[in-house]
Amino acid sequence: MNRTFSILVAAASLLAGCASTSTSMAPSQLPWLDQDFHYEPALVAVTPKDLFKLDDELQRKLDDPAWRTAPLGQRLKRLMGLIFGTDGKGFAYRAGHSTVASETWRDRRGDCLSLTVLTYSVARTLGMSALMQEVETPAIYGRAGELDEANQHVNVLLPHLRSDLMVESMAHDVVLDFEPDFQAPRRGTALTEGGIVARYYNNVAVENMARGDNPRAYAYFKAAIASEPGYISPYGNLAVLYRRIGHEKEAEALLRHAVSLGGSSDVALHELHRLLADQGRSAEAQEVARQLEARQFSDPYHWISLGLKDLIDNEPRRAIGHLERARDIAPTFAEVHRYLAIAYARTGNTLKAHEEVDLMASAGGPMNKVALLRRKLEKLEH
Repeated sequence: MNRTFSILVAAASLLAGCASTSTSMAPSQLPWLDQDFHYEPALVAVTPKDLFKLDDELQRKLDDPAWRTAPLGQRLKRLMGLIFGTDGKGFAYRAGHSTVASETWRDRRGDCLSLTVLTYSVARTLGMSALMQEVETPAIYGRAGELDEANQHVNVLLPHLRSDLMVESMAHDVVLDFEPDFQAPRRGTALTEGGIVARYYNNVAVENMARGDNPRAYAYFKAAIASEPGYISPYGNLAVLYRRIGHEKEAEALLRHAVSLGGSSDVALHELHRLLADQGRSAEAQEVARQLEARQFSDPYHWISLGLKDLIDNEPRRAIGHLERARDIAPTFAEVHRYLAIAYARTGNTLKAHEEVDLMASAGGPMNKVALLRRKLEKLEH
């Protein structure tokens, strides 16, 4: 199914620095199991250069001086038309499978990471200042809650863009986002190319793990950790792989290391809790549960996740309670107001739904979605 992309003008704010790569253990000190998984570095078939390399035909088009020397506004317009089409529906959104830039271009589809890599590569080729960034969204637990595939949302930021396409002459941040359900019109954590490579390797490892190709999954997890040792997801996923073949001690070491890195380690905490509970270590499991509860209490994404689950389960009144908690913590999050409007509408309270749509608009929510919600509410009222 085709999905619309979003060009989001973000309010100026301080850009978070690149994720810290400091670790409590160096990668060489981790409990590797090369023999058990018949480790071969050659199983990682995609190099960092391969990930960002553009399709040859596309590269020739971008090398045309008429493209590279055009005014910045024209380059942005051409970038949008080239990747997304004139109607904004040029690419299909395909979740659960990450691809290199050239493959994404040829397939005309991709997940948020794939489309981020392609857009970033095109923008840089056109001489535009572009950053890849990771933006927090509600947690997504894939495959029965075991694997953390693409747990964070990534998109492209064009910082302080000043062009004739902007409504005002002042510079704005422009965020190019590809997943309409989790659009994030704000600055997040800047990612280096090594950081995005690590996330790509992690996703490919998860895909191979789901297919039962443990040696290839292990090789990609190891490559992900080498690309960015401070990136948490591959440690938790590798621990799941270790547990599948009975290496509980080594899995626990990986999980505790992941938790020690700080940041968004809820998935690692969940898996550590599961490991301790499975082993009958109740006191330790309860301590981890308390850590999770403390983190989640003040985490708006935890409450958003619960609210979304309630909506899926057709429990709008329960969703309102969870989403109102998220709104209390993060009143400027446009997506919270969007989901609350949906929940209120399902209970028949269109007055409250309209109020949330207004708040969504004032918080910088995508205007196409604001207009769509207003049209749906008008239909409910007539």
